[in-house]
Amino acid sequence: MRPLQLVWLRQDLRINDNPALEQASKQGLVVCLYIETAKQHQAHDESVAKQSFRLACLQQLKSQLNQLNIPLIYRETDDFKSVAGVIEKLVEQHSIAALHFNREYPLNEKQRDDEVCELLKNKVSIQHYDGDLALEPSQLKTLQGQSYRVFTPYKKAWIKQFLMQGLSLARGPQTQKFDLSSVKQNDIALMDKHRNDLWPAGDLEALERLDSFEKKIPSYGNHRDFPSINGTSGLSPYLAVGAISVKQCIAKLMKKNIQHGDFSEDDMLSHVWLSELIWREFYRQILIDNCSTLSKHKPFKNKPENWIYGEIAVQRFEAWKNAKTGFPLIDAAMLQLKKTGWMHNRLRMLSAMFLTKLCLVDWRWGEKYFMQQLIDGDFASNNGGWQWCASTGADAAPYFRIMNPITQSKKFDQEGLFIKRFLPSLAELSPKEIHCPNAEQRQSCGYPQPIIDYPEARKEALRVLA
Repeated sequence: MRPLQLVWLRQDLRINDNPALEQASKQGLVVCLYIETAKQHQAHDESVAKQSFRLACLQQLKSQLNQLNIPLIYRETDDFKSVAGVIEKLVEQHSIAALHFNREYPLNEKQRDDEVCELLKNKVSIQHYDGDLALEPSQLKTLQGQSYRVFTPYKKAWIKQFLMQGLSLARGPQTQKFDLSSVKQNDIALMDKHRNDLWPAGDLEALERLDSFEKKIPSYGNHRDFPSINGTSGLSPYLAVGAISVKQCIAKLMKKNIQHGDFSEDDMLSHVWLSELIWREFYRQILIDNCSTLSKHKPFKNKPENWIYGEIAVQRFEAWKNAKTGFPLIDAAMLQLKKTGWMHNRLRMLSAMFLTKLCLVDWRWGEKYFMQQLIDGDFASNNGGWQWCASTGADAAPYFRIMNPITQSKKFDQEGLFIKRFLPSLAELSPKEIHCPNAEQRQSCGYPQPIIDYPEARKEALRVLA
């Protein structure tokens, strides 16, 4: 009998391009493990929607693995502190020869993995991989040998390195000879707390979405900023739980481009969607380089922060959270978040800048709330995005860059279609009126007055954030 290989699944719930699964299948018979740590998810402010979606994806993956005669052992424990003991028990019970897993980079996850490795170092072979990134971490350095802190030079260096090493996807495992009844898998405790109509679970659904998005790639740069247009990939929830990999996304992009000629450095630099994927890599590298700082919600930039606190901050935060700011596009965005568990990327930037720079509320309040709501909540990207908007992060927007919620509304929701979808009480207003209704129209529609005066709020922000 070939030696048993235990694949410890976490945020990598897919068959294909899963390095841990591929390497384990080459070395012996594969047994997969997933440990649900509900209290740890809550401590990390993960949304119920994401927890539900992840378990639904896990259920789909279990079915696929079982068809290959690969068992998926499901266990539950409170938090990361108990994980090492669960794995140790399974290693001893099933005489496991090797443990395989794909790395995670936030602080608590690294500490958990270190504890597992320390406990099992003399009992099994431990092999880990970087399945969440297209490039292995910490490859890219400046000419001074330092980590990149600015995105554009990082992107150029990333593309050069990527073209040198090429793209290699891990292969999925073959059907193995294994008696599934010899392993107690346990039923997965599904939650059914996410919008399955919007986000059907599983890596097969993710691949179908990627295929559908392929024909939109050429127009992505023109359509991605308009929330009423279905111009984005819709893959972020699947990336967040690892139902699809960033390499699979890039492979699709390269295939599309190769059909129209050679795939050069200039080609890669010009692709807007690729740039978004590289931002994801950038924020992960920033997290790896500054793990103890960012994982503790400290600002990347070591400078004074002049947020307001007390009753006025709470009032503004509650109005923002409950879609009662009096700025239609902001409120529509916050309702999209609440009703679907997702928000259009431009609206994430606009909503975050509104809260931090126009309301002067601490970015950590918004960062936490987004994580508590988002089905695609991803610590590195969410933290990086909020710090970018608040001008506290790596290569962040300068303090004087403040998006005007009214002009942004007129530019990116010109006819008010997105606003009307989530604020039907404003549906009778004309495209000219809907972006900033007057006092009489607000009263007639039952819509609140603005919680801030934009020109005055901008002046105050420039004064205190300089």
